[in-house]
Amino acid sequence: MRSTRWLGVALVAMLAAGACTSGAAPSASAPASASAQPTPAASPTEAASMNPEAVIPNVEDGAEITFWTFYLSPTFDDYIQATIDRFEETYPGVTVDWEDHQATFLDDYRNAFAAGNAPDVANLSNNEGWVREFAEKDLLLSMTDSLPADVIDDYFPDLFNDSLVDGKSYQVPWYQAVPVELVNTEIFEAAGLSLDDFPDTWDGIPELCQTIKDATGKLCDIRLTVNDYLAQMVYEGGVDVINDDGTEFTFDSAEAVDWLQAYVDMVAAGTVDRAQLVTADDRTALELFTSGQAPFYNTGPQLIREVKSSNPALYEKLAIAPFPVGRSGVIQPTSMAISVKADTEFPNASMALAVFFTNPVSEVEFSKTVAVYPSAIAAFDDPFFTETPELIEDSARPLAKDIISKMKNIMPSIPEKADVNAIVGRAIESALFNNVPAQQALSDAVAEANALLE
Repeated sequence: MRSTRWLGVALVAMLAAGACTSGAAPSASAPASASAQPTPAASPTEAASMNPEAVIPNVEDGAEITFWTFYLSPTFDDYIQATIDRFEETYPGVTVDWEDHQATFLDDYRNAFAAGNAPDVANLSNNEGWVREFAEKDLLLSMTDSLPADVIDDYFPDLFNDSLVDGKSYQVPWYQAVPVELVNTEIFEAAGLSLDDFPDTWDGIPELCQTIKDATGKLCDIRLTVNDYLAQMVYEGGVDVINDDGTEFTFDSAEAVDWLQAYVDMVAAGTVDRAQLVTADDRTALELFTSGQAPFYNTGPQLIREVKSSNPALYEKLAIAPFPVGRSGVIQPTSMAISVKADTEFPNASMALAVFFTNPVSEVEFSKTVAVYPSAIAAFDDPFFTETPELIEDSARPLAKDIISKMKNIMPSIPEKADVNAIVGRAIESALFNNVPAQQALSDAVAEANALLE
């Protein structure tokens, strides 16, 4: 099974297309002046008395704030503009200037800080490390210190704390992708299985694949996360991949060997499609599933529509099972976020906008527009999520709250990450396909990776 990091890219692709590339980092802007610090707010009661969505008090009268989003225009122009209009009605006197940036977003954002004209509010990715990058340079406002406590409590705690820097959050979580398993019920029934037999945890996957192969000859088209093997070890295997100081890799532990050996055993048993296991092209595994040849596929529920269009007969046999949780006990978050720059002239208005776009009303409306899922806990009380959906592609909605409640960022910072991932990839393939013992493969990889830190 794959970890869910890939869903972060899929999430952006679903909303529009593509991803950003890195550019030169700018110099840090000056620290926020005392006048730019947010006004302390013990309670939003006074502001909320007129409008329940007005939860940030002392919003600056006449504030004009800039807001950048990532890859949301033109597809979601109506939603974004309607939400801004509702915000401006909720906080009279505040004006929002919205810009959508796409392939050059990250470069644009870095350059804007260097030029001293960064947007007040910006849509950043937690998964790609954008929030952490700018927070570590003291460029973002601490939401932990600045937001009222009851507003913070509106979010799933582990999503609000997704990208902590020195124990503080510099973002509010916005929308997430939800991993699920698409199940071909025809193959399951042929194997004498029902949807209830899909395992709750990753440890049950090898036995499931063996049962299906023995009964039907069908293979599981599992894909390893080739762009982030260490994350898969962390979430699936419960592996500590690096020491607490970040000075020594440790992914050759007993837990790591046991995790890799599970895949080695599946390859040896012939229960998984070898061609799909370590490919960087997720399309081939998806096509195998959509052709009706694979029993299940780890993806986002929005891809059911692709099955519906490419293979209507299979669509009628589809069901959704919850994503099996790894040995870590948690699921990797795929959260997009909204952050506020530290030296904004209008900190309260800027926080108000960030909170407004991520409140239950706004997030439910966004979820009705596209298959994304809220970070605000109360959003899942809406009938849109509680009622049984009619369409298969919508059947993840009642499962989403439980899945998101299990999301937590436990991934440590990895130095020389791309090079280390390549080293780990070679080690894993040597164990899977060249009969190198799992312990030897990982220990050799740890030695090679640690040499990069010297």
